[in-house]
Amino acid sequence: MTTARTLRTSTLILMALLLIAALASCGQPAASSSPAVSPEPSSVLVPVLAVSELDVGPNRIALGLLQNGTPLNQADLKLGMRFFYLDGSEDTKVQSESSAVYRGQGLPFGLYVGYTTFDKPGNWSVELTIPNGATPQVVNLRLDVKPTSNIPAIGQPALPSKNLTVHDNPNLNEITSDTNPDPDFYQLTIADAIAAKKPFVIGFLTPGYCQTAVCGPNLTVLKKLKDEFKGKLNFIHVEVYPYPFGESFKALKRVEPMVEWGLLTEPWTFLVDANGIIQYRYEGGITFDEMEPALAQLAAGQPVTPLAAP
Repeated sequence: MTTARTLRTSTLILMALLLIAALASCGQPAASSSPAVSPEPSSVLVPVLAVSELDVGPNRIALGLLQNGTPLNQADLKLGMRFFYLDGSEDTKVQSESSAVYRGQGLPFGLYVGYTTFDKPGNWSVELTIPNGATPQVVNLRLDVKPTSNIPAIGQPALPSKNLTVHDNPNLNEITSDTNPDPDFYQLTIADAIAAKKPFVIGFLTPGYCQTAVCGPNLTVLKKLKDEFKGKLNFIHVEVYPYPFGESFKALKRVEPMVEWGLLTEPWTFLVDANGIIQYRYEGGITFDEMEPALAQLAAGQPVTPLAAP
């Protein structure tokens, strides 16, 4: 059984990018290939995988970059990505190519995001080409792709959880740790939203007790998106910890929907269509620029197909 302590540990490992003292502990270590001309040690960029869940099907690949142990926040960087399947006989064959672009607007660190689809489970690698002076830096990261997801996946039905709403408790300060809550986010349970037959967005996050420092920025993005898509999409915020939040945080106690959905990190964002099917999911930090096109597709009843570049 997964314990609440695992929740805290997984969260810290996932997004340790956010605390410079813990940067080296985040994600998977990178094994750099030997470029034609080795960069000076002070200029070497170390990529860090900022996701904890990769499985067969569509996946969002989020990366951070470290330079001298400090997160890089460079908006003009674009990373090339080539994916290789290592378990077969063709481990040198490129299975797919993509790119990761800057998605750090409003976040406390630079995030570089791309997309790919894995067609089989097992050991994969991603070869990253990172612009870095006269000679691009080439780095390989190993990826463990699971056959099935531990949490509701893209293409699966959303679970009809019953999160707290203002109909359970009109005091928003006991429903959310957000210091400036928007009542619109606390009108519906996930079960209600599914029954309404209208597309919706769920944010599992805790602004007051976030271990990744991106819950607050994420909720700010969702509030802005709610205003843009008002009447077209429903929005739900599920607080990670039950009230009293501080006590639950110390006790590592999560709300029931977090447990039901199998979420061991925060924040998570899910886009669900009018039929209750998950169209896309996002682990960690999100930005308006990344999310707006996806929500436009969701609101129009189209499949959500995120693009790496604007």
